[in-house]
Amino acid sequence: MNNWIRSGRPGPAVCISTGIHGNERAPVTAMRRLAQQLSSDGIAAGSLLLVLGNPKALEQDRRHTLGGVDLNRCFTDSILRQPPQHHEQARAQELARAVEAVDVLVDFHCTVEPGGRFIMHHPDDDRHQQVAALLDAPVVLSDPALLFGGCSFDEHLSTRGRVGLCYETGWIGDPACEPERILAEMRSLLQGLGVLEGEPVCLYQQRRLVLTERICCPESGFDWADGIGENLQSLPSGALLGHSRAGTPLLLSGAATVIFPKKHPELLRPGQPLVYLAADA
Repeated sequence: MNNWIRSGRPGPAVCISTGIHGNERAPVTAMRRLAQQLSSDGIAAGSLLLVLGNPKALEQDRRHTLGGVDLNRCFTDSILRQPPQHHEQARAQELARAVEAVDVLVDFHCTVEPGGRFIMHHPDDDRHQQVAALLDAPVVLSDPALLFGGCSFDEHLSTRGRVGLCYETGWIGDPACEPERILAEMRSLLQGLGVLEGEPVCLYQQRRLVLTERICCPESGFDWADGIGENLQSLPSGALLGHSRAGTPLLLSGAATVIFPKKHPELLRPGQPLVYLAADA
């Protein structure tokens, strides 16, 4: 599904993306329901691109295809310019071409580890904040220093002067992370951008965080401390995150909020990001 819906009237070019990771299914179901609704109703203004990021991974119910790589790490300039070595690299090149005319992209995800909903975007500017306010996320995280790496689908747009947001709609195992709620948010987003008629639900009391640090997994491996490692978990200075398998403790040098902790064996890789830390903006 890489389908444009065009109104024939002036307005923004908006992209809703789901399924970049094939095991994050609730946003995919929500987008398919949205597509069904719009097939008869159409849109009021502008144009809308609906993207199913990694259909092969979705078929396999895997984060990425067997033997492949994480699609949401494949949007670097070097990968987009070189001959692809994996399915995901070829797919990233296809998606980059598909969104060349897009003004605003929101990429819908679910988190692997428990925790609440949050939005992440690269620049901390008014345009991104205005779009974030149209989604039901109590926390908005900016990454002005590109600690995440400038490698994700949303960053592909936000580093090129357009608006790109990643929306983590909740934990993949949480029953509250369900398609009907996500569908309502997709519609509110499109209403707020003028693509659909109707009044959006806007949140003006969102907590704002800024990404401050990226910690990589030790070469020996890592064991998390008990009770540590949920998304949006607030920890005090000196808190023990865990130990390397060589026995070295990892302590926080200041108070921080945990973002994207890697606890699942598939994601816990030596030399790769172990966790990101954020502070109040």
